[in-house]
Amino acid sequence: MSEPVVKDGLRQSMAWLHTWGGLWACWVLFVVFLTGSLGVFDEPITRWMKPHLPQAAEASGGTGMDDGFDRPNAVRMGHDWFVENQPGAHFWGIGLPSDEDPSIRLFWQDPQENFHNARIDSTTGKPVDGSHERDSEGGHHFVHMHFEFHGGTAGIWLVGFFTMAMLVGLVSGVITHKRIFKDFFTFRPGKGQRSWLDAHNAVSVLSLPFQLMIAYTGLATFYALYMPVGIATHYSNEEAYFADLLTQPAQEEHTGIAAPLAKLDELLVRGEAQLQRPVSFVSIEHPNDSSSSVRLFGRFIEKSGEYRLLGDGGGQVLFNGVTGEQTDIQMPGELRGGASQDVQSVMANLHFAAFGGHAARWLYFICGLAGAAMMATGAILFMVKRRQRSLHEFGARTPQVYRLIEVLNIASISGLALACIAFFWANRIIPLGISDRPEWEIAAFFAVWLATFVHAALRPANRAWIEQLLATALLCLALPLLNWLVVGDQFIAYLQRGDGERAGVELVAIAFGLLSLWTARRLWHKSQQAAHAKPRRERARNAEAEVA
Repeated sequence: MSEPVVKDGLRQSMAWLHTWGGLWACWVLFVVFLTGSLGVFDEPITRWMKPHLPQAAEASGGTGMDDGFDRPNAVRMGHDWFVENQPGAHFWGIGLPSDEDPSIRLFWQDPQENFHNARIDSTTGKPVDGSHERDSEGGHHFVHMHFEFHGGTAGIWLVGFFTMAMLVGLVSGVITHKRIFKDFFTFRPGKGQRSWLDAHNAVSVLSLPFQLMIAYTGLATFYALYMPVGIATHYSNEEAYFADLLTQPAQEEHTGIAAPLAKLDELLVRGEAQLQRPVSFVSIEHPNDSSSSVRLFGRFIEKSGEYRLLGDGGGQVLFNGVTGEQTDIQMPGELRGGASQDVQSVMANLHFAAFGGHAARWLYFICGLAGAAMMATGAILFMVKRRQRSLHEFGARTPQVYRLIEVLNIASISGLALACIAFFWANRIIPLGISDRPEWEIAAFFAVWLATFVHAALRPANRAWIEQLLATALLCLALPLLNWLVVGDQFIAYLQRGDGERAGVELVAIAFGLLSLWTARRLWHKSQQAAHAKPRRERARNAEAEVA
């Protein structure tokens, strides 16, 4: 007796999963990929947004012990500021001056576990007058959008969920498209739905190894958050787990017994002698308590021509905060945690492009944009197919659901691009010296993005696409002009000074502007052709009716 024929085989089931699972995930994943691509160059973006910072070539010189800064005096200044202003804080952090930032950066955690920061002059110890500096989150805004949407732990979980959905989408996509590798070499422009499918297949196959790697390594980076059961079962907290994993002394609990802090300048001198490199950061847990500890972090020195997946790090030294006794030291290049931790470090460095220099970063940038294009073409393909033939998946509500999907497509793709370039404009337009200036820039980003949702809902779909793309093109192409009017600089001046990072920011913006302008022009021409073709089709139908 023959087996019954299964109507919905594996490929059909995977096609349904790929279509609907991919649709609901693609909007979030487009945000993850676009902001992640920009985040690859977070430091150049930050330098562009902070004109007072020296260019990268100047900032890379002071990596030796004698870099012109009196670090023992700087750590004393930081300690004195904390004693006077934040004696009850549970944590003190002192970022020591460097060529990149000659000020002393101060961080602390109040009794309510809220973090704060300040900056003081490294020569006078007085608060830095930031009224003439362009304070900004810089490129770190895109990094935070990439992995947590500025939403903290909840945002990390959200991104993790959709990253898992992405892995499902990649596997189901390969199963669904049995000719996917053959179709990779086929692109038929001007064919409507066929063209969108060809584009989706091409960018997907081209970047498939990268997409699998970047999704898996992103999940592996936050393994302690996504899989906490094992840690919670065997350890009191994450700190105890990592102390055990890295064979470091665990931080003692706060005792409430007052005890004077050891002299930080003396600990700094001892630590630098041990590490044989300058200290970049000093952290003090439970200051002025009998449980206090002091940790010194050595400066990371990137060796020219050496790009390894297991970096040497800067090393660190741990002291008892009361007695000054050295309790642990991890030398630069020393790896701890065994093979499993080495694998996790490789995963993290793969995800963060912490190897390979500029070539690797550009490769990640291009592949990240290919991932964004994969999401965008998939979302657009869904609506192109449904415009030609509705499947009535939602009954009488199907037109309203299709309209909602169209709005989400527009705002999530062209709207996000507009919000990203608006963030650069906000950096130049928002007045200097305003309180919480970085937060105002981020608020401008979200305000523009929200406005694109409203705009997409109010305008016809094709008009909304064209108008948002034109707005993006205008802001991108005019960015060098805005920079010249506000700061007095633009990419030609940057190139003349050898400041390739800042020039690159504006040149990439111009490239995105030209791409947006070309796309808007293509959409406009297609809409005009469709408008002219409609009366001709109606006349042909009327003529056929008269003949009949």
